[in-house]
Amino acid sequence: MEQKGLVTKYSLVFYWIVPLLLGVFQAVYNLYFEILPWGISVLDGTLFGFLMGAYGMAIWFVVRYNSPEEKPFAQLLTTHLASALILALVWVYSATFVARTLMPVTQYVTYLENRLSNRIFIGFIFYTLMAVIFYLNIFYRRNREKTEKEKELKQELREAVLRALKSQINPHFLFNNLNSLTSLISTNPDKAIDFVKKLSEVYRYVLDQKDHELVALDTELKFLESYIFLQKIRFETNLDVLIDVESKNYKVIPLSLQMMVDNAIKHNEISDRNPLLVRVFSTDDQYLTVENKLQKKAGSEGNGSGIQNISDRYEFFTDRKVKISFTSDRFRISIPLLTD
Repeated sequence: MEQKGLVTKYSLVFYWIVPLLLGVFQAVYNLYFEILPWGISVLDGTLFGFLMGAYGMAIWFVVRYNSPEEKPFAQLLTTHLASALILALVWVYSATFVARTLMPVTQYVTYLENRLSNRIFIGFIFYTLMAVIFYLNIFYRRNREKTEKEKELKQELREAVLRALKSQINPHFLFNNLNSLTSLISTNPDKAIDFVKKLSEVYRYVLDQKDHELVALDTELKFLESYIFLQKIRFETNLDVLIDVESKNYKVIPLSLQMMVDNAIKHNEISDRNPLLVRVFSTDDQYLTVENKLQKKAGSEGNGSGIQNISDRYEFFTDRKVKISFTSDRFRISIPLLTD
């Protein structure tokens, strides 16, 4: 059960608090009840507490290589019981030997002999406590790493989906404008030339923004005006786009306004008999709306891929939905205005 970064200076400090506190408690207990003189009590508590902490660090290795997920419970229990008994015996007898060597006082030697069984039990309890803490620490870190990994995978998936959606923009934009250019070439070649020149300028913006997730509303509106100028080369006075946006201190996804206006142009009749009016305006609920007259032309049903693309991309940045509504003579699509 390999775990990276589990042993840090903070975890070591926390670990040593337990055995050292037990040593202090033992020394205070012996002083308070006058079991041992103060010098011997301090030595006894310090020695047994320090050795308990030193030997106790071996518990980590037993825990590390005995995962509940890899070994049966009976084998795990047997391993820890044997390890706890060995640790308690080694701790008590080695500490007792050192203590008797440093302080060969009859009173203290008798005290050590009388406390053997109690201290073996304390060592057993210490092993159990630290093993539980180590396992909890491992489980916590593994769950945190799993959660972080899941977040990373979700983020990678999210970014991959967003890149796929953004990759649809350039073909969508170019396809619609090439269709417009094709129609214009057959009816007005001179305007087609102007259209191509302006299209190259507008398409530069498309290329510049393709890697951006969000763009300032003011920047997007300026691009929209350029795009409208492009369309007016083709439709002249038969197309009218009114823009009434009060606050421009927001952000939108790139090309969203152009795609919304393009949707109105693509699917509605625009002629001397039926000029098209498109309105772009902001509302008090922090939405920006594109509204157009409904004057559908034959064969313009489409598959709604542009609008769906906008809706899908906005889901990456906000819980507020793109809103679509229509009546017998009006169609509206509203996108949420975003902030940093």
